Amino acid sequence: MLMKWRAKKIKTMQYVISIIKDNLRQILETLLLIVGWFVSYYKVAGCLDYLKEKFLPNMSNLLEAIIMHILDMVPEKVIVVFTVLLIIRLLYWYNKDFTMNQKNYYHDYPYFWYWYCRNILGIKKCNLVLVPIHMQFKLVIDQLFEEFPLDEGEYPETEDARECKVTKNIFKDKDGEINLILEDTYLIDNNQIPHDKQDLPTIKISRNDGKNMGRYFSQTFINTVINEVRSLPNRVRINIYATTNPMNTLNIAQRVFKIANRGNIEHLYVYQQENTGNRIFKSDEHKIY
Repeated sequence: MLMKWRAKKIKTMQYVISIIKDNLRQILETLLLIVGWFVSYYKVAGCLDYLKEKFLPNMSNLLEAIIMHILDMVPEKVIVVFTVLLIIRLLYWYNKDFTMNQKNYYHDYPYFWYWYCRNILGIKKCNLVLVPIHMQFKLVIDQLFEEFPLDEGEYPETEDARECKVTKNIFKDKDGEINLILEDTYLIDNNQIPHDKQDLPTIKISRNDGKNMGRYFSQTFINTVINEVRSLPNRVRINIYATTNPMNTLNIAQRVFKIANRGNIEHLYVYQQENTGNRIFKSDEHKIY
């Protein structure tokens, strides 16, 4: 029991350290914001008193009266807010060419952290590699970042121009909710789908026959997904189970599902696959919209 506890503790520490290393820049910038707020909040009153004591007595009565009037008009909180906004503006400039998620760690972070890094720290680019697939869809569809840079050389376009295989299991009396299985890098067996979703109408689109596990960009695969989704009934809920690589995920999210209430999809959910054992898709769902 003690050995298991120590092993769990070591694993937790390693996980925390990996998070810190992966987000060290953002953490330091956050500390800068906190220090800037703290210093300005507690020191601004003292600084104003210092200015009044050291500099104003040496000025003419008229100029002193004008400056005193200005200082009295500006609340201390306004100066604090101005200081924090100035720091944020500098961070936007400093981070304009920085790409988030560059290190070789699994970037499993909540949406709020990505939102914070984009809107407060001003980071414009985010790498999708080693990001949970449900978060890939969420970030791209919300267009949270301006760019999602990927090395096209790592995802060569497949030379196999054959049509992708489409398998359908549709029941007319259950067309309000549909499973969409996207087989790309790895195959997906029906037993990997959550048990309570296995009897739903299902469309499986396969780029891979199981013989080639390489990561390829496939225009045919993406076009097939577009055609199948567009042909679904209105106000449908789609559950996605995917093994798509980041390049295909980026294109599918942008060109197929970035439509919200402008298309025939009412709700979109993405399920996350476990990375060990039978690699089943977890029953907890991630709502995209």
